[in-house]
Amino acid sequence: MAHTDDPCRAILTAMNMKRELAKIEGTWCNVGIATGDVFSGVVGTSGSRKEFSVLGDTVNLSARIMFWPMKFKQQGKINVCMRTKNEALSHISFKYGAHCEFKGKSISIPIFEPIDPLDEYSPREWKNKIIPPLALLKLHYNPMIV
Repeated sequence: MAHTDDPCRAILTAMNMKRELAKIEGTWCNVGIATGDVFSGVVGTSGSRKEFSVLGDTVNLSARIMFWPMKFKQQGKINVCMRTKNEALSHISFKYGAHCEFKGKSISIPIFEPIDPLDEYSPREWKNKIIPPLALLKLHYNPMIV
């Protein structure tokens, strides 16, 4: 089941995970999000070796994006690929991270970090809380309207 706003949902989920883990001392997570086609289903031979899995180039890219901040000893980072950024750009702001070379890719891939809507737009009392859906409604400037 797919939604048109799946990239936004993934980023929002990552931000909420990061916020909740920050409440537990000594815990953190890095998240890598890539958008694309994947194979999901039961894999394995008959018997007890069957398991549900997700496979594909997008899954591998997501894992590599997740591990990228660890090269710089950074913790608690959320990074996304360009396609994810482009599909979520109408709801979430991003800052450029870097162009990265990943195993299995012939060109460098641009990586972006989403800016938490609560950090960008919200009053102080929203800090460290679950992001309400209305926080993602951005007002858009339309140059055709005077």
